[in-house]
Amino acid sequence: MNDDYLWDGSGEPDTEIVRLEKLLGRFRWSQSGHVFTHNRWRWYAAAAAILVVVAGAWLFFTQLQNMRATSWQLSFAGRQENAVRAGQMIETKRMRGTIRSESVGEVEIEPHSRLRMISARADRQRMALDRGTIHAFIWAPPATFVVDTPSAKAVDLGCRYTLHVAEDGTGLLTVEMGWVAFQWHNLESFIPAGAACTTRPGHGPDTPHFLDAPQSLIEAVAQFDSTGSDAELGTALAAARARDALTLWHLLQRTQGDERARVFDRFHALVNLPPAVTREAILKGDRSATDAAWNALQLGDTSWWRTWQRPW
Repeated sequence: MNDDYLWDGSGEPDTEIVRLEKLLGRFRWSQSGHVFTHNRWRWYAAAAAILVVVAGAWLFFTQLQNMRATSWQLSFAGRQENAVRAGQMIETKRMRGTIRSESVGEVEIEPHSRLRMISARADRQRMALDRGTIHAFIWAPPATFVVDTPSAKAVDLGCRYTLHVAEDGTGLLTVEMGWVAFQWHNLESFIPAGAACTTRPGHGPDTPHFLDAPQSLIEAVAQFDSTGSDAELGTALAAARARDALTLWHLLQRTQGDERARVFDRFHALVNLPPAVTREAILKGDRSATDAAWNALQLGDTSWWRTWQRPW
């Protein structure tokens, strides 16, 4: 075989080389058949890379905008304050934290808690307590400050309160001053100063009670909220004092038919009701009669809540 054949194809070819060329011919690069395909995929890859860069930039600037600084300042154990940003998660370990806004209020965060700043606008301050305990003292206008929990929203109506959320999502709200509305879908609980209310995932707020209520009433109401037991309802009604009409008013919203009638009869025996609050209207679930019954408790006017109520 002439080596020129291997170099430039001239000269006499070797029989074995020819045979190998035929066998490998199917794998030969064909410029006419593959250049376009190769270049096309290069363009596709470049376009995809550009899209990734553009999408990444858009996401970055969107998050940056959403994470803008708020009026809240965060400090741990009285140390230097730093601005809290919308979307920021505040997770305390063994140290107590405090966030404060001159125009809204102050929130102390107990150790081992996780609080998220969802949004902070002039007319709405919204946070979420995933777990742990906060102590809120709010001086902003009613319904400006809202805290989400796994099972209800705590809507501040000018007050001081403590909110605890356990690992399983159950919550406990205790009000020290003013009052708070606990809301889940169409279920509402109004908790005035000196009262408390639990809330459960998938159920919403339970029936609130004053902290000094008879233990038999507290336990019976808790059982009724969980099981709907007619016997427990009877125990609660029998144990109720005039002050516990707060609890009975909420039971009116959580009962129907004969049960609601029993609750109303006991409620009426404890509260001096205006003429507009009739048995028939309450049994029908009339909103104006129900609100008038609340107002008769002299714990605050429901028009305050109805005025400020909005979809959160």
